Amino acid sequence: MAVIIEVLNKQHKVIERHKFAQQQVAFGRAYDNDVILYDKHVCPHHASLQQDENGQWLLHDLSSMNGSFIEPREQVQQSQLLRSGQICWLGEQALRIYDDQHQVAPAQPFNRIEQKLLKLGHLGLIATLLLLVLLEEVFSLWLVLPDKQQAQWSRSLIDLPLMLLVLTLWPAALAMWSKLNQHEARFLPQLGITFCGIAVMALWQLLMTILNFSLDGAETVAWLRESGRLMLIVLLLTANFYLALQLTVPKKVMLATGLGLILSLQSMGLSLLFDDMRRMAPRFDHSLLPMSFYLNNPVSADEFAKASDELFNSTSAKRTDED
Repeated sequence: MAVIIEVLNKQHKVIERHKFAQQQVAFGRAYDNDVILYDKHVCPHHASLQQDENGQWLLHDLSSMNGSFIEPREQVQQSQLLRSGQICWLGEQALRIYDDQHQVAPAQPFNRIEQKLLKLGHLGLIATLLLLVLLEEVFSLWLVLPDKQQAQWSRSLIDLPLMLLVLTLWPAALAMWSKLNQHEARFLPQLGITFCGIAVMALWQLLMTILNFSLDGAETVAWLRESGRLMLIVLLLTANFYLALQLTVPKKVMLATGLGLILSLQSMGLSLLFDDMRRMAPRFDHSLLPMSFYLNNPVSADEFAKASDELFNSTSAKRTDED
């Protein structure tokens, strides 16, 4: 009966897998062992695995310095019978032992959400999203900076590559975290998800700018903008965590929601602190757009003057009646 030995990391993830048909397997740091281990707490000849006449496997400790243990951290004095699938420790190095008759879990179908998220790692799509983000930033600069401020235009354009570099740090950190936990890094899909989220948020901001211009700065637009931004941040973080973290889906959503609330707390908190921000009333907005972006029917200067005169006369008449 063959034996399968899995070498595990600190999180009990498999980093090596060996199969032996022999009746004795030696463990240790020395190069003449069957399974060579690298942990500094493992002796050169630490332990051995032997099969008895009944086909069962026994773990023998070879008088090692730091000992051998089996689940649940029971020390092996001389030899100990192992069950298939049981974890044992040689010093600090974890191993899992199986026999070749051990039942494996059934095959899992492809995760459709994960497969779709991985498609966002296509280089052409990332380049398109990157271009979209750059165009939105340039459009935003055009809205707020007059043509005469050429120096400020230059400084703002120089900052764009720095902004993109900062945006790549988040997917890089997620990829590094996955790699440290013995999972696929998936840097390009994480980068595509991040730029996709940034591009959608940029389009949302553009839509809110047009809506704010058309509604003459109504405060409802500000609340809608902040609520939509929070929702997009939560969706972005959920997609990032879906690929990077080995947690259940509800835990990923909860973590993304909590982090999204923290990131949005500053802008939303300021809106709650000041009374004038809570009033559902028009407010002055200095941003200007071409009239083609105006969704309402524009009013001419003569019509505006006529409506103002009518309102003034009506108010004066009411005051006269009250007196």
